[in-house]
Amino acid sequence: MSTLPASLPEGWFPSDPDKARLLHVELQKELPPGHILYGVPVEVVAHRDGTDDILCRHRSDPARFTVIHLSWLGREEINAQHPHVEDDGDFDSFLHYEAAFYGR
Repeated sequence: MSTLPASLPEGWFPSDPDKARLLHVELQKELPPGHILYGVPVEVVAHRDGTDDILCRHRSDPARFTVIHLSWLGREEINAQHPHVEDDGDFDSFLHYEAAFYGR
């Protein structure tokens, strides 16, 4: 598991290797062709407690992070809008999204 550039907002937790692997497997099952993460190598670095949100770091661009809301269908989604992308950008973008959406 890689180190994050700053501490996580309240409610987010670093994903240990087993949890990260489980979440990554589900993400890969859900990604349909055309999704922004389809075929893109990412690692799950954190998850939000009590939701299905995960924070992914792009392997080819470690400064880029994507927040995804998993559906837990256990299969490929039917359109490229799902699993839903909550935020995509650098870590500051993630923190801004979190503050704007959750007030934290």
